[in-house]
Amino acid sequence: MINYALRVILSTIFVAVSFCAWPALSAQADSRVNEWPLDAQHLRAERTWKESQGAGVIVAVVDSGCDGRHPDLVGQLVPGAGFIGVPGDDGRVDDSGDSHGTSIAAIIAGTGRNPAGNGIVGLAPKAKILSVRISADARIEPVALAKGIIYAADRGARIINVSAVTPEPDPNIRAAVEHAERRGAVVVAAAGNTAQTGSSVGYPASFPGVVAVSAVDADKRFWNGSASGPQVVLAAPGVDIRSANDQGGYQHGDGTSLAVPYVTAAAALLWSKYPNLTAGQVIRQLVDTADSGHSGQRDDQIGFGVVDPLRALTEPMTSGSGLPAAGMEPGSGIAWWWYAGGVGFAISVLVSIGAVMQRRRSAGN
Repeated sequence: MINYALRVILSTIFVAVSFCAWPALSAQADSRVNEWPLDAQHLRAERTWKESQGAGVIVAVVDSGCDGRHPDLVGQLVPGAGFIGVPGDDGRVDDSGDSHGTSIAAIIAGTGRNPAGNGIVGLAPKAKILSVRISADARIEPVALAKGIIYAADRGARIINVSAVTPEPDPNIRAAVEHAERRGAVVVAAAGNTAQTGSSVGYPASFPGVVAVSAVDADKRFWNGSASGPQVVLAAPGVDIRSANDQGGYQHGDGTSLAVPYVTAAAALLWSKYPNLTAGQVIRQLVDTADSGHSGQRDDQIGFGVVDPLRALTEPMTSGSGLPAAGMEPGSGIAWWWYAGGVGFAISVLVSIGAVMQRRRSAGN
C-alpha cells in the first residue's frame, strides 16, 4: 500500500469541463428489450428488484437539469435547484440540446410508464431524483458544479451522480466533494472519455473517496472510448445505452456518462435495503461484489470489476452477519480503496490555466 504524499494543488480560475456524452444520438420508439443492461445476463434487474427498488433514497443528478414532463419521470423528481442564473430554477427543466441530465435520471429511476408502452425503466425505479442544474448550454463554470454538489449534499442526497469531467483538479470542486463526503454522501463520477481526457481519469473522479466509473460493452469488455487508470473503482454498461430525451422520447448512445448512473442506482438499491449503512460501507460492498472477470484482480480499465447489484444486495457483508460491517466511514479518503485492493496512486501537481469551461459534446464526448 502506498501512503499519500503531500498533494499540492495550485489555485485555478476556470478549467475545461465536459459532460461525458455520446458521439451520436437518435430518437427512437423501440421496445424495452433494448435496455440490455437490465437483462438476465447483465444486471439481472428482475431478480434484483425482488430485493430492492430504491424506495426511500434520494439521488442527486448534478447535470443539465431533468425534464420532469417526460412520461417516465413524472413523479420521480423532487424540487431541486439551478446554478446557472435562472430565477426560480428548480432543476426540473432540461433545455441542453442533448438531454444529458434527463437521460441520466431515466437510467437511474425511470418508471417505464410511457402510455405508448416503450418506456425506460431505471435500475432503481422507486428512488427519487433531486435534479440540480449546473448547465443549459455548452458552458459550465467550476463554481456552478461545486455549488451543485454542495447543494445536493446539504439537501440530503445519499448519492450524487456527476457525469462531468475536467482534466484539472479545480479546488472548488474538490472542496465540494470533501463537503459531500463529510455529509455522508457517496459521489459517483465518470472516469471520462478518451477524446476529452486522453487516457487518464479526470476530475472529480480522481479525487479521494469518489467512485470513478469506466464503461463496458454488452460482453463486459472495456469500452475503448473510456478513460482508464489506477483511480477507476468500478465499471458499468456504457455502450449502446437506451435512455430518455427531453422531447418525451428516447435515444441511444455511448459514454462513461451513461455508465455512472448504473453504479449510482446500485448504491441506491443497497442503501434502500440497508438504510443504516455508511457511505464507505456502501462503496465497500459494491467493490466486494463486483464482477472482476476471470482474473479476479483489480485493473486500470474496469477497476475492481463490473457493478453487480444483485450480488451486492444478497451476499453477506464483511461482518458475515448480513449487517453492515464496521469502519469505512465517509470522509476517510481512500481507506476503503486500501481495504479492497491495497492500491494507491500518485497525483501529479497540476496547474489550471483555462478561462471558461467549455462542455464538448462532439464525437467521443
